[in-house]
Amino acid sequence: MLSTPHRTKPKPRGKPWPWVIGVCIILYAITIFIFQHKHLYAPSTSAGGDALTHYFRQSETKDTSTSAKQTDTDFISQRLHPSAADILQSPKLPDWVKQYAAWHKVQRHRYFEARANNEPVDDIRFLISRCLANDRCGGASDRLQDMPYNLMVANETNRVLLVRWEKPSSLQHYLVPPEGGIDWTMPDDMFDEGEKFHLRRKEAGADRIVSVIRRDSAAPIFRQYENTVVGHKIYHELFRLLFTPSPALSERVTKTMKSLDLIPSEYSSVHLRVKYPHGGVKEEDFTFEKHKSKIVGWTNNAVNCAAELHPNSTIYVSSDNNDTVGYLLEDSPFAKHYIDATEHKKHPLLLKLVSRDYSCENEHVAFSSNKEADGFMSVFEDLVIMGMGRCLAHGVGGYGRLGAALSGGECAVAHRGRNSKTCSDVLATTSFETGTFKRIGKVTNRSKPGHKP
Repeated sequence: MLSTPHRTKPKPRGKPWPWVIGVCIILYAITIFIFQHKHLYAPSTSAGGDALTHYFRQSETKDTSTSAKQTDTDFISQRLHPSAADILQSPKLPDWVKQYAAWHKVQRHRYFEARANNEPVDDIRFLISRCLANDRCGGASDRLQDMPYNLMVANETNRVLLVRWEKPSSLQHYLVPPEGGIDWTMPDDMFDEGEKFHLRRKEAGADRIVSVIRRDSAAPIFRQYENTVVGHKIYHELFRLLFTPSPALSERVTKTMKSLDLIPSEYSSVHLRVKYPHGGVKEEDFTFEKHKSKIVGWTNNAVNCAAELHPNSTIYVSSDNNDTVGYLLEDSPFAKHYIDATEHKKHPLLLKLVSRDYSCENEHVAFSSNKEADGFMSVFEDLVIMGMGRCLAHGVGGYGRLGAALSGGECAVAHRGRNSKTCSDVLATTSFETGTFKRIGKVTNRSKPGHKP
């Protein structure tokens, strides 16, 4: 039987299958990219923190070793703001800042090395920003707002800048020097026992140690220096050469920002100092109900001003009174606007108000009878979060102004007090139907013990 030779079929020519497959793969890759991009950056109305979680993940290292992993806490000091090293390399930073930072490090090291070897170091002089047990230091902003100015004075007088707090706690409980920044810490045994700190002596004088408690005029002087000499804002950069949140504070800030889905520079803030002693208001006997008519006007204008600065944004609310925060998140026209926009779909969402858990009020560092260091952690938590926002509407007092300066100082407005602005109603074009306001934020146990809401 004769076998039939195997005949190879000729390859088809011109068929598009390889090209079709290639195009499909490309389209699939583009689709996946668009989906991921949208998932990473689309604003979320939930409180699950997904956007911030993905924001953090964008900067995570691919190394999976234990030593290479970074915690969320690391991102507060290392990712959400430029590092101290990056700040010192900025061409916008005056040369004297860079030179002083290097000089400070050398002098501090030389001092401790000489102390360890029992050698004299009388040529090294110090400027201490202090709040000792018997000092009258004011609140948190009173003590901190002059620090960039103190840095400038220390440079001009060749002094090593230090900070010493004894109440309500060591400052390191809340803020610490950043890696590569200026180390202002002052160990208990840094100086001989009984050595005088020479309060309010001339920095240019001969005293080896000079100390200051607070300089009420320092912040305006520094703003004038920025405007007339530097030409742009550097306050926030100098502050972050000195301070970054402590590990405990970083953990709290990270948790709050993730729960509220706050991404740095993509939200703005409102601060309301409603217990400020002015116009018949007294801190010691303040109640929300007693001053409700005033507070409603202040709060509504504050939010309108923030929305005017940063339209269609999430607004972080901070106050020295938890009932004030509760009013804004639960009972204000902005609360009803949120419900009507998100649940009833009556109109587009123009703004969203959020806050951390205000079960406890922010304790005033100067006036509170609380002696527990952790009782004031929320004061610094709000300050850090406000400082990471884009814009800030602040009222009276220095705390809100400090938050505005830390956010860059370029996008801020006073909603109450000197040079304040009355802002237009952002909801004026939104129609409402009558109805009860619903809860939209986590505000629990707003009332003080013994008071029924």
